[in-house]
Amino acid sequence: MWKVKPPAPALSRIFARKLGVSPIIAQILINRGIHTIEQGRGFLGGELDQMHKPLLFKDMGKAVARILKAVRTGERILVYGDYDADGVTAAALLSKVLQRLGADAASYVPNRLVEGYGLDLAVLQKELDKGTSLVITVDCGISDLAEIRWAQENSIDLIVTDHHEPPEEIPPAFAVINPKCVDSGYPFKELAGAGVALKLGQALLEAAGQGSEAWRDYLDLACLGTIADIVPIQGENRILVKHGLPALAGAGCPGIQALIETSGIKDKDIGTREVAFGLAPRLNAAGRTGAPELALQLLLTDNYGEAVELAGRLNRANQERQRIESAVLEEALGMLDRDEGKKESSVLALASENWHPGVIGIVASRLTDRFYKPALLISIEGDEGRGSARSIPGFNIHKALAHCQDLLLDYGGHALAAGFTIKKTNIEIFFRKLEAYAREATSGEKLLPLLEIDGLVDIEQVSETLINEINLLRPFGHANPDPLLGCRGARLIESRGVGKGSAHLKMRLGGSNKILDGIGFNLGAYAEVLATGEAVDLAFVPDINEYNGRRSVQLAVKDLGAPAVFAPAEGREDDGDCLAGYCYSPAGETDDERDDLFVPEFVYKTLQKLDSGEHQGLVKCQRPAHDVQLIDCRDAGDRPLRLAGLAAAGEPALVITSCGYQNVELAHHIVLSNPSLRGKVAFCHYHTPGEIKNKLASLFQAGEIDILLTTPAAAVTAGLCAEKVLLYHLPYCLESVHHTYNCVSPGGRLYLLYGAGDLQDNLDGLESLAPGREYMAYLYRMLRREGKQGAVFNIDILAKAMSDAGFYHAGACTLQMALKIFVELELLTCHNEGKILNIHFMPPPAQKKDLFQAQTYKVLTQIKKDSIQLMRDFLSAPVYNLFSQGVSF
Repeated sequence: MWKVKPPAPALSRIFARKLGVSPIIAQILINRGIHTIEQGRGFLGGELDQMHKPLLFKDMGKAVARILKAVRTGERILVYGDYDADGVTAAALLSKVLQRLGADAASYVPNRLVEGYGLDLAVLQKELDKGTSLVITVDCGISDLAEIRWAQENSIDLIVTDHHEPPEEIPPAFAVINPKCVDSGYPFKELAGAGVALKLGQALLEAAGQGSEAWRDYLDLACLGTIADIVPIQGENRILVKHGLPALAGAGCPGIQALIETSGIKDKDIGTREVAFGLAPRLNAAGRTGAPELALQLLLTDNYGEAVELAGRLNRANQERQRIESAVLEEALGMLDRDEGKKESSVLALASENWHPGVIGIVASRLTDRFYKPALLISIEGDEGRGSARSIPGFNIHKALAHCQDLLLDYGGHALAAGFTIKKTNIEIFFRKLEAYAREATSGEKLLPLLEIDGLVDIEQVSETLINEINLLRPFGHANPDPLLGCRGARLIESRGVGKGSAHLKMRLGGSNKILDGIGFNLGAYAEVLATGEAVDLAFVPDINEYNGRRSVQLAVKDLGAPAVFAPAEGREDDGDCLAGYCYSPAGETDDERDDLFVPEFVYKTLQKLDSGEHQGLVKCQRPAHDVQLIDCRDAGDRPLRLAGLAAAGEPALVITSCGYQNVELAHHIVLSNPSLRGKVAFCHYHTPGEIKNKLASLFQAGEIDILLTTPAAAVTAGLCAEKVLLYHLPYCLESVHHTYNCVSPGGRLYLLYGAGDLQDNLDGLESLAPGREYMAYLYRMLRREGKQGAVFNIDILAKAMSDAGFYHAGACTLQMALKIFVELELLTCHNEGKILNIHFMPPPAQKKDLFQAQTYKVLTQIKKDSIQLMRDFLSAPVYNLFSQGVSF
């Protein structure tokens, strides 16, 4: 079944305008969980300086101080990893950092078949005997309560770095660094084990005086572990992978270089797929076949000859793993064929004494892919079984195991993958309890595989330009897949089977004015049922085909179907239902289409003052008499996440922005992040009619709206007031701050959420107020070139022409200011009737005019200068100084 992800028209239009992307790319960004311009810029930028500071982890400073003390005093340190690719790369990464710092450090990864997952008491005892006083776990440890208590009782300080789901009782380690812990303090929760190890390495290197960029030397290992562990390629993970892939291709690490060559991958071809299906399986094979130390040794060696020999051994181990895996899969399928009841159950749960515990996780994945059901396989040895589970979207396997934990010896993992141990005598009871839980969780309905379509397009919209835009979203991977588009009613010009046994489908598809080639791998069976000339629906990934030096657009077709297979949109509702937004729509326009929505309120207020002559006076902004608690969250990191958290805190809140479009995007972000607030969030701005603002104020004060987003002047005119007010964007002027301050109830809280990232946006906003010299010169030349005496212009068309010329931040109001300046300079006269301008040109001046001869230009320039100074003060000044005295606007 296909499911077309529901569109969000308002956000798409805002993203397209503010991010400079097509509506298709804007919608894909929204589909990836990006709801604000701020998040969109971060995603499209993806630079290393966007990474969060490692000291945001609650225990990071404590851990760093303890490790550096051990380095200074020569204590023996053990890095204890895990046997999978993520754990091995994390162990190698941290070991290399400690080696760089001169530590007496050893590393260890447990044997899956001997010690199993996590800390092992026998290993800790051996380390105690060797004099080890500090153990650092990577990619494990968060569930090892008993082992950590033993270490504590035996004078071993234990630092846990992990990314797995924490248990209810956090172990009493010296320090715990896990982004998934409720009180971790770290904004991004989805780091892999190697990513967490990298953050510790970064903090250590910076604290040890190695510089702020030394940690980047380990991006190759962090990237490898991140891709191997199939964590979401979003947020910091996407940044690590984006910059880590070139580092992998550079292969500064001899072990990685040898692994790449053994895998038959060309350096220039290294992408997420090559890592996931070429490098990671070979590293994993060592752990699965009982020799994880080979993978760790490979990543740690500085000897290329040794690396080549180790890579060869890993390759042979991978081949052996494939042979064992095939045998286990064959036996598992046979068990299902013989037991129809198990095959039809909600969860495929099987156990055997013949299975190698190192491959049951892969086989469980194969079963999940084939039957689209959660699958659990248990390898029984003696009185115990080791289990591995894989799941599908919509069924959290970790929660399912938690429900059955009274029957398990141990368990851990994620929503889609988990491991556990169990007594042999409990297996059948466990299977029954798990099946009952699954039936209740799914309401007895069979979960169906969905092909999720990012959006519907016409064939005419598919071009090399679109593909180049799509490439901005790379690297692709889990939770950031290749964009899958859908097309309805494409005309089939030709189709035929190609390849061995005609297994694949070659097509030519046409729209109204375009013909494109398509290739559908493993879709050859459709060749016999498709008729030339008929209309077909197809799901595809647009791509570039390069052959014999010729480049052409090609559709990688994933599925063909009829219109009936499109599932109704679910999840995100239409924009009008998403918010109690009261969008103002003059002349049939939606609120987000209006040009003035993108012009800061400050600009309009200033233009009003200029028209009325108020700019000659000063607006005093005295501090209000009542007390307000100021909470300084400036540049606190991941502001949209912080906003969503504050909005979900269960108390009414006013959110103050600078511009109308910001209210629209943030309102959507709050609702989509907190579905329970649907229908309880609204927005208005400076141009919202007074009756609507008053109605919103009434609903907000009555508690029918929980979160109201607005601009400062709009808040004042509506008489809005709340105990919790969030100043989200950097203010342009003290009058706006004064308005915001007065929206806080006596004794209430004012959160300062703005940051340095707002400065460029505000500077762009000022450009729409005060046109610069280049703008003025270009506009005058264009007017003289295009017009004659008594020329007539449409202001919207003229503004668009200026935007097309590169003056992106200048709109209709900028144009009006420029014309006013030209009038003051006696270069022309201008009369407007609505949006129609009648311009009469004066004779060209004998000498070049100085723009400062125009009073409007002089005033605007000074206002712009004063605003910039104020913004910088509000970014850097101590919070207690910001409201200490009356200041002038």
